[in-house]
Amino acid sequence: MFNFKKYFPQNSLKNQLFKWLLLLLFPLIFISIIAGYFLANHFTNQVYDKSLYRTALALAGQVDIEAPNSQVHLPKVAKDLLEFDEDDDVYFRIIGPNGDLVSSHTSLPLPNRYPAADKFLYYETSLNDEDLRVIIYALPQTSADQIANQKNTYILVGETQQKRLQMADEIILSMLLPQLLIGFLVGALLFFGVKRGLMPLEKLKTELIMRNSNNLSPVDHLAAPSELKPLLESFNDLLAKVANNIAKQQRFIADASHQLRTPLAGLKTQAELALREKNPEKISHALSQINVASGNLSHLVNQLLSLTKAEPSGSVFLETESLNLSQLAQSTTADWVVTALEKNIDLGFTAEDKNLMIKGNAVLLRELMNNLIENAILYSFNGGNITVGTKQENAHICLTVQDDGIGIAADQQTLVFERFYRVLGTQQTGCGLGLTIVQEIAERHQATVSIFSKGEGLGCLFTVRFAALS
Repeated sequence: MFNFKKYFPQNSLKNQLFKWLLLLLFPLIFISIIAGYFLANHFTNQVYDKSLYRTALALAGQVDIEAPNSQVHLPKVAKDLLEFDEDDDVYFRIIGPNGDLVSSHTSLPLPNRYPAADKFLYYETSLNDEDLRVIIYALPQTSADQIANQKNTYILVGETQQKRLQMADEIILSMLLPQLLIGFLVGALLFFGVKRGLMPLEKLKTELIMRNSNNLSPVDHLAAPSELKPLLESFNDLLAKVANNIAKQQRFIADASHQLRTPLAGLKTQAELALREKNPEKISHALSQINVASGNLSHLVNQLLSLTKAEPSGSVFLETESLNLSQLAQSTTADWVVTALEKNIDLGFTAEDKNLMIKGNAVLLRELMNNLIENAILYSFNGGNITVGTKQENAHICLTVQDDGIGIAADQQTLVFERFYRVLGTQQTGCGLGLTIVQEIAERHQATVSIFSKGEGLGCLFTVRFAALS
């Protein structure tokens, strides 16, 4: 049994191509059949019209136009032979200047117009509910009186159309069968041609199926058809992005495991010391160390979670909305006032315009601001000043965080955005992910982050530039 679904699966490119090619082929076959029908009828009529014309000339040869009022010399044998036909009924009628001279049927219809002398014409009519094809031939007169009165003798010969229809049907049938055979053969050739033409897709499918799941190398597209090259180039770009994301994740996992190993080991050590101690003061000190270590570990875990959320791979789709950056920055700054006061730091906010609109994700942008402000507080001196601000620069909306803290040397300003990198010489217990999170969130918003610092101990200015909402 023929498996139709195997060779013509639904939503198959091969099936679609074959179907559209057949849809274009069928109208051509239909037009060819229609044209064959009209041509068959045309040439059949030509053949039998010539036969009628010869019969009319034969009858005209039996008319004596020199005799008074014209006479017809038509023996009975000739008349019977003229009317004999196996398939059709034949009628004739000869009309002289003064009326019928001879007729096989006096009711043979006359045409609406008559031909000129020595001319003829064909017309269609009916007799006894049968369609007729009739020729009328005008036999020119020779007597002066007839010529003067423009009186001609008319020869009419008509016949039914059974032979014509039969021959036309035979011609059409003889044309139709080869055309259907050709259509079937063309359809088969189209099927195998489409299958052969799509072989590169089958080879590509086989190559991808045989690939190891860890093989993210580019697919060879140099030998592929030109129509497939843009698709394969885009696919290779996607593979490169996936490989890059996997490499980032693997590096992140390796870094995270390394960073988590130290505080976990410290916690375990402090807990073991606390279990061995009998002195309440030493137990209390060990518990205090455990509390500090667990706080640092909790902060590290939260930063790691924030980083995974900020990375493009952390969310399939970034939901954005129109945001007032000035209001969001002012609200976030207010959340850190108490923490700043604990270090006697003057934390303030300034905005050139209260309605600076951008398109972004409020949760991620608040995380970005939290990390910038927290860093500024951690690395500022007691009694220092921190100013968070928003402003517009041409087509950009800028968020700025300026402090007068320890500053960042020029050779370290690009390194601080790397994961787990911390400026040496500080006494802070951060995990080195804050600025990495800031950069990831900025990139997800098509924004840029820049640092300006005059050097160590001279403070720092962070600027995040967003595209203004038009």
